[in-house]
Amino acid sequence: MAARLAVAVVCYYILCPAVVTSFVHHRPTTSHKVPNTIQLNTETISTPSHEGDQNLASTASNILPDDDIVAMNIKMHQDAVKKSESTFYGFYPEGFTEFNVDQSPSSWISYSLEEADDTFSASTAAAAAAVAELTAVNIWDTFLQLDKRIIPPPFKSSDLAKTSQTPILTPDECRNIISECETHYYGWGGSNERYGTPSYRVGYMLPLENLSFSYTFVNFELLPRLFPAISLAFSDSLTINPENLRLGGCRVVKYDAADGHVELGMHRDGLLVTANIALNDLDEYEGGGTIIEGLKEPIRLPVGNALLHPGDVKHGGNAITSGVRYALVCFIFDTTIVPHEKYCQDRMKEDVDAAMAIQIDDATRIEERARLLNSATKHCADAYKFGRLSCDGGLCDDGYDEIVKSFGSRYQFTL
Repeated sequence: MAARLAVAVVCYYILCPAVVTSFVHHRPTTSHKVPNTIQLNTETISTPSHEGDQNLASTASNILPDDDIVAMNIKMHQDAVKKSESTFYGFYPEGFTEFNVDQSPSSWISYSLEEADDTFSASTAAAAAAVAELTAVNIWDTFLQLDKRIIPPPFKSSDLAKTSQTPILTPDECRNIISECETHYYGWGGSNERYGTPSYRVGYMLPLENLSFSYTFVNFELLPRLFPAISLAFSDSLTINPENLRLGGCRVVKYDAADGHVELGMHRDGLLVTANIALNDLDEYEGGGTIIEGLKEPIRLPVGNALLHPGDVKHGGNAITSGVRYALVCFIFDTTIVPHEKYCQDRMKEDVDAAMAIQIDDATRIEERARLLNSATKHCADAYKFGRLSCDGGLCDDGYDEIVKSFGSRYQFTL
């Protein structure tokens, strides 16, 4: 998934150097020691050790990218874990010593691609056909097709979305979070244009770190319920140990029809799982809900209930037409599942940003700009290669060299 986004962004920046827009990607903001075995997806095999006795692992599929790239991504993941644990203290066993399974939803409704519009299945088939015929000529079309895939690995077709049949928060707990936000000293934060939604329509947001009561409550009351809930909800596809889950970010969101801040455009979050919890009831607003790519109707939740979906499933906030809607959104990652594509993409973005900061008519820095774009291209190819290792259903092919050659010839800088 990250590989597809990486290629799209690099091509956009290179083709349109004068029009540089912001590329928003949720990075883990703060974790613990990464266990010795790193799970890339569903199957693992041992690979040469790095950094002492740390054993890396990857899917048993084709050929791994260079060991130094794997090790670099492992280090980035370790740093993300440490950062998470220095920002959010709600993790086992340092933050809390037991999980609250009694208040953790045990019954979930699953939404799958089988229930989605047929056009999305057709897009997946088209992507498979494009990859099967991967050449330097059609590489751009191939990546456009790949971006239409809905379910990212390591999830399955039945994991498009999950909704709890019982609440994870009580009405009083929800009201307490809303009350703190509405009485916050600095008020609700505004936002710039996001995901194609103009700033005057984007919903208000308050980061959890800016709150006091809610920060403590989420870390020590909600997460002991949420982590086992995530493990259970996706148990058919993944073996997730709640002890390995960490909070990568969290915010309270407010959509207010009277102010015109009513929606949020379609986007991907980037971490393993997104949890969206309704803080007020359906009779307090009209419209709204979460749009999930591949489903015909938005998902609307009663107060306290939770929606879970893979972070890289494209989704958005459906516009409300009246009233006020509140939601608590948590971004979750696993210390043992390394998102290699994402980290390659992060390095690509750094190179692209640096290249675009150089004036295009600055003749003294032409070589520097070309070097940065060369490096970004390599990171794109690395991201694709990791994506190829993690995809299933025949939607992968050996196109690594063709990608590098294609970008080098199309954008005319030396590789």
